[in-house]
Amino acid sequence: MRIEVRSRTGNAVLGVLGLLYLFSAVALLVYDLTQTWDAASMIDRAMQGALIISALVSIFFIFTALQNLGLRRASRHASPLHREDAVIAP
Repeated sequence: MRIEVRSRTGNAVLGVLGLLYLFSAVALLVYDLTQTWDAASMIDRAMQGALIISALVSIFFIFTALQNLGLRRASRHASPLHREDAVIAP
C-alpha cells in the first residue's frame, strides 16, 4: 500500500506526527503497565492493546513519510528500474 503526499512539508508533518504519536503511545503504555501491573482488568488490557496498535500505526506513518521524502530506499518491486515490462538493451 502506498500513500503519496506530494508536498515535502506534508511529509515532514506526517513524520513529526508519527514520532509524537509513537512517543505518546509508548509513554502511556509504560505508565499504564506500571500502574496496573498485578491488578489489570479487561478494560486495562483492551486499553493496552489499543496503545500497542496506536504505536504500530505511528511507525507506519514514520516509514511512509521517510519513503515519500526519499530518506528510505523504496522496495525493489516499486522501483521503476526493476519493472517487469521494462525493455533491456542488449
